Amino acid sequence: MKSARRRDLIRLLHEGSVASQHQIVSALRGAGHDVTQATISRDLQELGATKVRSNGGFVYKLPDDIPHSRGGDLMARNLDKTLAEFAVGIHQAASLAVVTTPPGHASAVARAIDLAGVDEVLGTIAGDDTIFVATSGADVAATLVERWTHTSSMEDA
Repeated sequence: MKSARRRDLIRLLHEGSVASQHQIVSALRGAGHDVTQATISRDLQELGATKVRSNGGFVYKLPDDIPHSRGGDLMARNLDKTLAEFAVGIHQAASLAVVTTPPGHASAVARAIDLAGVDEVLGTIAGDDTIFVATSGADVAATLVERWTHTSSMEDA
């Protein structure tokens, strides 16, 4: 049962047209699966699906369906724009940079950080509205926080 549901969910995500968990629940119920939003939320998290910008809106995508760019400058600009648009707060906690976002946006921002290939970033962990960005030390985290705070406030000016 779970494997059939997952297969149909993956198919939906590959199509790239679902923008909400409600849409996913409706589509899977239409395919004969007895699902709840909570089940879909867990499935999306386990599959590593994130919401990404597409055609002026957001859709759920699997990690392998998100194009990787070799243009580091383009990805850095994308990170700058993403932080300017979605970062509510950027703070340091020891060797971590902690980025807060509106609810539901942390995964997309963490993905932008990961794709940007920032040398100082060892990895990210995203919840619903908070991202922990691991660095090699407190000085590195402080530098990132300063850079990202400056970037996100410049976009607002």
